[in-house]
Formats: sequence, C-alpha cells, structure tokens
Amino acid sequence: MNSIRATTFLCIAALACFANADEPPGFVSLFDGKSLDGFQYDERFWRVEDNAIIGETTSSNAAERNTFLILGDEKYSDFELRFSYQVDGFNSGVQYRSVEKPGFVVDGYQADFEAQWHGDGKTDKFSGMFFEENGRMFLGKRGQAVIVRAGDDGPRIDVIGTVGDAVELEKNIRRDDWNEYTIVARGYQFTHIINGRVMSVAYDEDAENRRAEGIFAFQLHSGPPMKIQIKHLKVRRLR
Repeated sequence: MNSIRATTFLCIAALACFANADEPPGFVSLFDGKSLDGFQYDERFWRVEDNAIIGETTSSNAAERNTFLILGDEKYSDFELRFSYQVDGFNSGVQYRSVEKPGFVVDGYQADFEAQWHGDGKTDKFSGMFFEENGRMFLGKRGQAVIVRAGDDGPRIDVIGTVGDAVELEKNIRRDDWNEYTIVARGYQFTHIINGRVMSVAYDEDAENRRAEGIFAFQLHSGPPMKIQIKHLKVRRLR
C-alpha cells in the first residue's frame, strides 16, 4: 500500500469513529428552527414547518432550473457541517465552498442526497457522492476514495481506494426516516458521512478549479416534484 493510500485509510478510519462520537465543542447553529431570516431563497419553494426547513416543488409549482436556499453570505473554509435530512421524490444536496449566482443559483462542491428517483435498480448513486454543481460535475462515487486532478478534457479522476461497497453503504441510508449527514472539509480533503458511515473521500488537486472557501446552500432540483426537510443544522470551523 503506497503512502497516499495508507494515509487515506487512516484518515477514513479516524473520521468514521469520530462521526459516532459525542458532539465535540465549537458548533454553532445555522438555523433557529423558526424562520429563514438572513437566508436568500425563492419564496415559492422554501418555508419553515415543525421546526424544520422545508423545500418543496409540485407539479403546479415547479422549479424551472435548480434553485437553492442560500445560508447567508458567510464564507467557510475548513469546517465540519452536520444536519438531519429527509428527502422524498427526487434529488438534492448541500452545497459548500460555493459561490452565489443571480437568481438563487449556486456553483461549487456538493454532498448529494436523493430519493432513489433513478429507478434503474442501481444503488451506486447518488447519496454521499462528491459532486460539483455547475462545474466539473461527477467527481467521486459513493464508496470511493479519489484524487481529482486536472485533465486535458475535464477532470481526471484517480480512484485510490474504497470506503466500502456502494450497495452495502446504501443499506445504511434510512429511506423513510431522518438521516444524519456530516461533511468535513480540511484543506483540499473532503469527507462525506451519512449515519456514521463514511460514504466518500476526495482530494482535489486540480489547482485551477478547486475552491478554498465559500458559502453553504441546499438544493431543490428541477424536474419531478420533490420535498426535502432539514433540521439540526450546525457547523464548526476547523483550524
């Protein structure tokens, strides 16, 4: 095992244990459970209900394009983000180290979560994967540890290891209940954890396209009707 891969698995093992530990100090809440004051969003799609953020599209109230609940304008670099979620109907995700664009649009890294809308019998997509919205797109599948490098025709994805079988990791996701999501960003290493299990790990070595800091946001995907619920949203900065 080479040194990069060995370091990868040591980090993954530590994070998996840490994700199941009691909450460490330093977290601050990003949502008060009562209102969306300070957030930027299209009022047709977002509301607060039963102490949770609700994002919803319907057949009569559809999103023309992906639309986002933007969590203010504060930028974060190295951090640990935690929240609980449920999703029904389609595809969503949380943006981080992202940039706000006009019309409630966001570009940047995304930790995906979805409702198995694809219907093709596959379980390797999409919850837990490493993605870049309006950018390099699919960068790391669930179960993979990857290095993202610059390529001649887009990013070059080198799979350097695994954090588990995608089908087995799927069994850890509660499709009809609340799930606990943790995203850890430290330098250019990113780790996505759902319900205490590491889902993907990525190292971004694409110096031209990677992002050092940015905002948080939640996505409602254009397309079929869908609904997401978010609560217990909190973050701590990492040194």
